[in-house]
Amino acid sequence: MPHAADTACTTDAARACLAELRSLAGGPASAMERHCLRVFEIAAELARRRGVDPDREVLLCAAWLHDAGLYPGAATRETYVVDGRHLAERVVGPFGWPSERMTLLGDAIERHHELRQQWRRGAEVELMRRADLVDVSAGLVRFGLDRPWLHHLNEQVARKGMVGEIGKLVGRALRERPTTMAAIFLR
Repeated sequence: MPHAADTACTTDAARACLAELRSLAGGPASAMERHCLRVFEIAAELARRRGVDPDREVLLCAAWLHDAGLYPGAATRETYVVDGRHLAERVVGPFGWPSERMTLLGDAIERHHELRQQWRRGAEVELMRRADLVDVSAGLVRFGLDRPWLHHLNEQVARKGMVGEIGKLVGRALRERPTTMAAIFLR
């Protein structure tokens, strides 16, 4: 039976991004995969409620790989968000996306921790920023999403293991490249 993540992927590029995440995270249905799926679903719902029509494929590919730079297999000496951007460019490059879409994808990944709104870079960039913050904050920050909607999402796509997985990855990154972790928030 296919996982919800597989069902969300309707394009070859999205399937390739999901496959890359699974390769890094150790298989399907990982805590990170579920986090990424929730981020996508939150971003899509935020867009719907604002009447915004984002590029679904860009949003989904960005969601799958936005934290991938935390994994040792994707890490370099850059910040993990830059590593995620470069990984996404390598994975999606063979699909021949125009440079504008590639920039949008890269910005959505690289800028998902920005403190300021990112609408000027594209709806997908700001939607990723907001959606990740909603999921990581466990709904303390909601950008207008109601608690019942978030509760239903969390019943459908379990949060179990997410804090531990992200904590482990961030801890490793802090030990191995501490200045790059600080740089993400000091731009």
